[in-house]
Amino acid sequence: MPFCPKCGKEVSEGFMFCPDCGQGLKVGVTAENTSGQGKLAIVPEEVKGWSWGAFVLTWIWGIFNGVLISLLCLIPYFGFAWAIVLGIQGNEWAWRNKKWDSIEHFKSTQRSWNIAGIVVFAVLIVVVPVVVFLAIVLPIVVPAILYGSP
Repeated sequence: MPFCPKCGKEVSEGFMFCPDCGQGLKVGVTAENTSGQGKLAIVPEEVKGWSWGAFVLTWIWGIFNGVLISLLCLIPYFGFAWAIVLGIQGNEWAWRNKKWDSIEHFKSTQRSWNIAGIVVFAVLIVVVPVVVFLAIVLPIVVPAILYGSP
């Protein structure tokens, strides 16, 4: 009997993939699509990585990608920490919780989410300091201009 080159487990004749780790056993064969199979799904290496969409768009991204645990971001004070967890684990959770046509389909969809997340993040980085500055400075400067300094 042959052995899996990745995990070393003994594999029966005729298997195209290792039943334990999903490693392709025959040349020219790609791994099967394991998306949407829950916690036990094997996550391809191409899917792993930081997700700007999950980090910035949290619960919206989660609903559309079948990751309902993202709703924990709505808990006050806990939300930011959970957004970081989503950024780190989001792609893997999306792969496991939703059925995708292929790795390419997954990456294409997540690329759109990542672009949206980066754009929103950049806008927030620019807009929030301006709003905070105006909220602090205007109440001090406008009365001083209108009524003179005390």
